[in-house]
Amino acid sequence: MPKRSRSTNQSCCLVSVFLWPFRLLENLIKALRGQTKVHTPPSKRSIVQNNVQSQGQSKEGRFDEVSPARSNNSNKPSFNVSISYESNQTIFLKEAQKFRNIEGDSASHIPFMHYWPTYRDMNASQKRWYFYWRTQARSGNYLPTDLSYIFVHIYEILNLVEIPDPIQAANRIKVLWQAYRGIYHQVDRYLPEWGGDLLAVKASGAYALSWWEGLLTVDGLAIPDPVLNTIVEKTIRTSGTNIMPYKIWALLSDYQPKNKFYQMHNTDHQIDSAYEKAIKVANDYYLRTSKKTLIDMFVSEQVCSYDKNVFASALIGYPYQRMTRLASGRNYAGSARLASNITSIMKYAENILRKQLKFSAKLSGVELPVKLAKELDIAFIPVVPEPEPIHLTIDPSRVAALNKESKEVSAMLATEAESTEKALLTDLAEVRALWMELNILERQIVAGIFKGDLPSLTHVEEILAPSEITVSSIIETINNKSFPIIGDQLVYLSNRGLILAEDFLDELEVVIQELPPEKAMAEKGGSLVSNPWLMLFDKLDPVEVELLKLFSPKGSLSEAEVDAIAKAYNLMGNAVMDSLSEKALDHLGHLPIYLNGKEWQVEEDDLPILQKLLGPEVTNNNH
Repeated sequence: MPKRSRSTNQSCCLVSVFLWPFRLLENLIKALRGQTKVHTPPSKRSIVQNNVQSQGQSKEGRFDEVSPARSNNSNKPSFNVSISYESNQTIFLKEAQKFRNIEGDSASHIPFMHYWPTYRDMNASQKRWYFYWRTQARSGNYLPTDLSYIFVHIYEILNLVEIPDPIQAANRIKVLWQAYRGIYHQVDRYLPEWGGDLLAVKASGAYALSWWEGLLTVDGLAIPDPVLNTIVEKTIRTSGTNIMPYKIWALLSDYQPKNKFYQMHNTDHQIDSAYEKAIKVANDYYLRTSKKTLIDMFVSEQVCSYDKNVFASALIGYPYQRMTRLASGRNYAGSARLASNITSIMKYAENILRKQLKFSAKLSGVELPVKLAKELDIAFIPVVPEPEPIHLTIDPSRVAALNKESKEVSAMLATEAESTEKALLTDLAEVRALWMELNILERQIVAGIFKGDLPSLTHVEEILAPSEITVSSIIETINNKSFPIIGDQLVYLSNRGLILAEDFLDELEVVIQELPPEKAMAEKGGSLVSNPWLMLFDKLDPVEVELLKLFSPKGSLSEAEVDAIAKAYNLMGNAVMDSLSEKALDHLGHLPIYLNGKEWQVEEDDLPILQKLLGPEVTNNNH
């Protein structure tokens, strides 16, 4: 998703009205009387308070009209100042209505990358392509295009310009999302939620709830807490917890399995069925022993409102309430105790299956009452039918021959098994992605635990002392980064100290050898203080590193050169530059590379830094 421009002059006029209404009015009156205008620069406080503007729009608004009122009594001067304000959202809405019926003729694709894109950000050639692409998309032909074009069309739909009916408009968003989510993963963060927001604001809560319930079956989507709470509350009131779908229980947990065992053995949903069975056993256990359901045991009775922030990061030109109340009830999604207990139940059940299927690694972080654990053990005892009696006639010579063959085959299989087991790195891509998310200090802690250099909490505290970071804090940070990527915590605190999730040890061994934290530390002179440029390099993909290396000598590349490099990686040049710009904005706070005509150029102040840092250590770390 194109991010909002970090402009410091966003809607300063609007902020000025609220901060200094009397001074502004006085200056306007003086101006209208013919007196000298007094320009008062905005204070630092007014600049900071630009964020007060709803949605933090990227372009400044403008005042359209300042006019004196006519007075019937010329002896009594009277001034009535009328000030109207037009925001970026309302400007977009007017232009969307103006361009609604344009049908585009065939045109060539022109790259377009802009944060918070609008028509005004497009040149004439880009508009020709946009209207052609939109015409094709309207007929179901979803041509490859840039993400910024897609978001302009999404904004048209959200503003009910493209389709006035909100239910049909939401369905149109769903179609576009499904058409492009395989190319641009960013749309998963916005389009599903915006579709539900549109229905909640412009249709009804029932339509919105039905939309969000339909998203439960889509893997990898984050469901906002107010939405999840609403779904759980509805399910409990209408059906009770006994028949609550497993998917809802899973979303309430802190465990979203993506490990190798899950991938190997869940092809027929055997593992998911085991989770569901274990949760039902636990729910029945608590009902029997405490007269409370699993949810009642661990969720506070306090009732709260399920208020959702709607249309976050979208351009909406019509008035609406920024917070929409979906319902009220208990805070299920916010209960850490419930999440922890559901996670332990799921992991305990999975560990039982791992033992039965002779899978060596076990999941960590399991804490259950002993009696409940015993009931789960009983529930998962395999049912083995009694075999029919077999009558055999033994040939001693044949037995000896078979025994010899068996030993030879066993020796061969043992050798093959050893090599195969080591090569089974099904989570390597995910662990690599996680490693790139960790900063140098976090990598140093993980690598130290893996190598056995940090056997106790005292050793970890010594490493963290200069940074004034606590052990619990860094564990939480690492696990917050690991959960979306590997579906589980990476680091656990046990009575033996800090341990790593067993499922990912083989992959960690490979990744730590590939990108040891010592290399990045050497680049920083042994310091753990974060350099934003080095943090940016840690997040780059190989094609992005390749581009920066080529930008470094002269500070510019043509669009054709960028496209050629990206093509070698089966990517579009503008998509790569879009990704690189997003990461740069996150870590540097500005865009170091910009498009000037048909040439990408590095900012003059950034080029020396880029040339200095892009040495062998950095480039090697990213390949």
